[in-house]
Amino acid sequence: MRRFLSLSSVPAPLVALRGTLRLLALLLVLLGCPTSAFAQSFLHATGPKILNANNQEVLLNGVNLGGWALQEGYIVKPTWAGINGKQTQGTVKQTLYNAGMTDAAVETFYQGYRDNFITKPDIDYLAARGFNCVRLPLHYDLFLTPAQRAVRNNVMRGTTTYESYVSALTGWYNGNQLFADPANLEAFRLIDNTLAWCAANGMYVILDLHAAPGSQGTDVNIADALQPLDLWNRAIYRDMTVRLWEAVAARYKNDARVAMYDLLNEPNNVPSNPPIHDLLQRLITAVRAQGDNHLLLIEGNGYGNDFNYLEPFTFANAPNLVYNSHRYSAAGYLMDNNVSSTEGGPNSLRFIGNLQNFRARYSVPIWVGETGENTAGWMHEAATSLNSVGIGWCHWTYKRFDTGPNAALSRITPPFIVDGPGGLAQVLENIKFANCVPNPSVVNALAPNQNGIVNYPAGGNYNGTTGAAPPVGSTVWLRGANGKYASGENGAQPMTCARAAYGAWEVFLVAAASGSKVTLQNQGKYVSSENGTGPMTCGRPSISGGEVFEWLGNADGTVSLRGTNGKYVSSGDGTQPMTCASATITSTEVFGFGLVPAGTVLAGRAAGAAAAGFYPNPVAGRLTYQLPAGGQAHRLTVLDAAGRQVFSRAYDNTGAQNTVDLSGLKSGFYLVHLTGAALDTSFKISKQ
Repeated sequence: MRRFLSLSSVPAPLVALRGTLRLLALLLVLLGCPTSAFAQSFLHATGPKILNANNQEVLLNGVNLGGWALQEGYIVKPTWAGINGKQTQGTVKQTLYNAGMTDAAVETFYQGYRDNFITKPDIDYLAARGFNCVRLPLHYDLFLTPAQRAVRNNVMRGTTTYESYVSALTGWYNGNQLFADPANLEAFRLIDNTLAWCAANGMYVILDLHAAPGSQGTDVNIADALQPLDLWNRAIYRDMTVRLWEAVAARYKNDARVAMYDLLNEPNNVPSNPPIHDLLQRLITAVRAQGDNHLLLIEGNGYGNDFNYLEPFTFANAPNLVYNSHRYSAAGYLMDNNVSSTEGGPNSLRFIGNLQNFRARYSVPIWVGETGENTAGWMHEAATSLNSVGIGWCHWTYKRFDTGPNAALSRITPPFIVDGPGGLAQVLENIKFANCVPNPSVVNALAPNQNGIVNYPAGGNYNGTTGAAPPVGSTVWLRGANGKYASGENGAQPMTCARAAYGAWEVFLVAAASGSKVTLQNQGKYVSSENGTGPMTCGRPSISGGEVFEWLGNADGTVSLRGTNGKYVSSGDGTQPMTCASATITSTEVFGFGLVPAGTVLAGRAAGAAAAGFYPNPVAGRLTYQLPAGGQAHRLTVLDAAGRQVFSRAYDNTGAQNTVDLSGLKSGFYLVHLTGAALDTSFKISKQ
């Protein structure tokens, strides 16, 4: 990221966060959707597009997590002069050393900083704004062990020479001691946490080698450089970079939560492009040799813009390459966002016209891995213009320190790290999500869900499935975050989400569907949002407006329902009626769902009685069923598809809910018959 002065925006309160409760959806038997349909979808390149496993287009619209694993000086304190003209992470540490802090104290602070700067609530917030990915800028020194990293820190402290550090690196490399202890490498911990938090929100992660061994350019702040351009001047650094990506690929080659590897961030002021090409080719070959087919990002010279001698035809193993442009506009290199604008040669990738022409010429995807640091108006225009021509982007950056509004999505209030040890405890508090201050004009300018930006133009999602509603004529059940089933309550009272099992009142016929819009019926009456003005009901004989819902598939296979009033259906906690008045999706606006197999006989019940039902279906081992009468002596008989009795057992003094072991049955369809003094009901099951 090139260093910029920020322009102002206007602060406002944080909006509510989306919860991330993950519920496992049952198999959709009639639709033929196996459990694997809910696994995350690997991304791949086909021609000029990035596609998921079902070949649906994916536009990656995300946010960079700058300043977390690697601090650029202006993120730590705007206009900070640094030391000897350097505003690097190293000089930030040097400032703390000069203030009297010990090595251990500085490292303890940095551990706390990494623990607090990005946490799951930060990712939840970004997901709630509609972003579907984050780019994680990484420093190579976090792939070193603490003992190895201490030698590098000693260069900043002045107790070790740079040449001694290079000698130590060479010895570790030759002794196979680099990147060989995954459990002791901080980078892997940060990556693994980020992957877990993002997966819970249906978001991809781009791994970015932001600070490469030896420094990839003359801009020392980007790479926390000890010596500019030494990546190109010393072979050991190039060898280390290859081995680093071998270690990453070996660990994550089968991890679909990773969208792409950004092999080398922003080479800059490299005297010529052939050395960049040669290193990128080595990295491509090394990753593929691990059996890793992830998308690989290619960045050109000049901060990711000059792609001469880096065209796709110049690389072996070219499939699944994506070209990464970084678009900033400032004094000296002003840039508009017109989709037809071009400049310079055809391999200069900044203006959108050039991006489109390069993409068409070489049939390769383009992604803008960094853009931002401008007015809210310019950034909004850039985001919407890029998406209008099918080019995804990633905003730089999520949050940074400042005394007032800036071009990040949120800011961290002073004290600043470089102001001295006395304020560091407060720094560790201020960087936490709950204590950051949003820049609402930036959020409003960029948030996909506030700007009509569609991350999956073909109707797909993070799992490679479509978000379409179930087909007309199918019957579904809905289960809330409390584990209970939504009930139409026979249309006689407000809907609830308090039933322990589903029966006749807890299943809903999809009476009409168009794209993501549905109407739901129970016993001939329509579910109504009541326009959010009161409890929901299921007693409407016809459609008058409030009976239409948008069926919104979530990344984990659950669903949320949005009424025509723009608000979401809430299950509540089961102690009060259901409503359609929530402005955001939290855990109570998320429902597990499943299809009721055709021919299933659902027991009815009197008002106020316990629900009748059974689960799971299909059955793997044990079947749990609910007695309509609330519990009594009865006989359970199982008939196979030919009508032959395959299981029968009498039960005395049973309760409302009972369990039977059917693991001995073969796979297939069966009829379960329950009979007793006041009981005669049947239902169909399938056995796995």
